[in-house]
Amino acid sequence: MSKRYSIGEVAKLSGVTIRTLQYYDNIGLLPVDKDASGRRYYSSRDVAKLQQVLFYRSLGLPLKEIRELVVEAVTPEQIAAVLMEQRGMFSHKLNYIYAHISAIDAILAGVRAGGTFQSDELLQLITTLNRNAVFEYRNVNYDKDTEEVLMRQYPDDISALSVYWQWKATILECVSLILSGIEPRSEAGKELGQKWLTMIDQITQGRSELLDAHRESYDNRTQWPEEDRRLMELADDFIDAAVAYYFESMDLEEVEEGSD
Repeated sequence: MSKRYSIGEVAKLSGVTIRTLQYYDNIGLLPVDKDASGRRYYSSRDVAKLQQVLFYRSLGLPLKEIRELVVEAVTPEQIAAVLMEQRGMFSHKLNYIYAHISAIDAILAGVRAGGTFQSDELLQLITTLNRNAVFEYRNVNYDKDTEEVLMRQYPDDISALSVYWQWKATILECVSLILSGIEPRSEAGKELGQKWLTMIDQITQGRSELLDAHRESYDNRTQWPEEDRRLMELADDFIDAAVAYYFESMDLEEVEEGSD
């Protein structure tokens, strides 16, 4: 005979309140059984079903959809479709999180460098930031080799989001410095130059095919989303000067260390 659990035992095991279990019973999501004496109980199978319910709840699925998944007969394909849809929703939420963090970091960069947060242009840029620009890259046409490299490296939205926002966060920080009146030949500019080089190394991973693919994307930037193209054009000269200043500073440090 399957082990039987009282409502209190299931509540304690699962961390779900008795009231919630009663609600699940009332809506037919997790019906409770009765023994011959009228005492309510759950079977081991019911406890396993509750774990499925809690899993789907943790993914943000509404109870109506959860009921269809755990009560009604569904195929593995139907379950996969629901999970993929939910995954897509979370990827969009992740994109928005990246966007907000990047916007905050950009403003902090300008403020910490001694700039001002009162720039109307900077405020307008941050408040009107196109948080879905990353998804517009699906419409960019690459040559066959470049497309194959990028598809292997970034097979889905999640893998692309991290790289995209690492790049765009650096661009936004650069633009923030520009609009805050910070020069590339400054401590903040030098740090930006170093960050840019580190970002390139991390994205390309020292692999020539990835470097070539991203260079091809840059050369093809007329097809980029308008906002990204505009930001890149604004940041280009600052980045070049900041990187040059970073290398100059490194050379000077080496000379000074050699003279000690």
